[in-house]
Amino acid sequence: MMIMGSGGERGYTNLELREEVLVIILAGTDTSAVGASYVCVLLSRFPKVQEKVYEELRDVFGDSDRPLTVQDLPNLKYLDAVIRETLRMYPPVPVTVREVHNDVVLPSGVTLVDGVSVINNIWGIHRNPKYWGADADVFRPERFLEGPLKHPAQFIPFSYASRNCLGYNYAMMSMKTVIANLVRAYKVLPPKDLDPARLKEPLRVKFDIMMKPVDNYVLRLESRK
Repeated sequence: MMIMGSGGERGYTNLELREEVLVIILAGTDTSAVGASYVCVLLSRFPKVQEKVYEELRDVFGDSDRPLTVQDLPNLKYLDAVIRETLRMYPPVPVTVREVHNDVVLPSGVTLVDGVSVINNIWGIHRNPKYWGADADVFRPERFLEGPLKHPAQFIPFSYASRNCLGYNYAMMSMKTVIANLVRAYKVLPPKDLDPARLKEPLRVKFDIMMKPVDNYVLRLESRK
């Protein structure tokens, strides 16, 4: 499709094709996997949150083991809030860079001049007390069930505006499906050797293309059966 869409033999070079495919692989799969993995780690550390997710799944599926369908996803509102709160605190892509093409005067009076690059600090935006309150550093999924956000750009794990991620809805559906199927079958628990005092500490992270935990995604699974 890329070869044909770019003009066949007169279109993308082999290098350009390789770069486009690499972007699709990273942006379409690895980011969702990283996001879902963060959710698993946080569920293992917040058992009350996990139990509420499981109760919601029981409300939707009862005792059945029928497969999850796309029609079920809108009914998983608390799970959706858990995923969003996870992406708020630990966005897989914590910064983005944009190039300014025309002078732009910000509301503060600062002018961004043509040709400069601007870093969007998503990590910082997601933890700004002005928009998230005094508990901005606290994992609290309920905040996404309390009404509309104060500003449309205060939650931007998939970037924002015309250059945002085209796969936003797909990524959310993918993560909800993965987590729902996992929690239906297993309890997600922290490692046995993890000091209980560390359970409430922030995750230590590193930035390597995407932001990932220093200690990796170590946890245990216990069958609900």
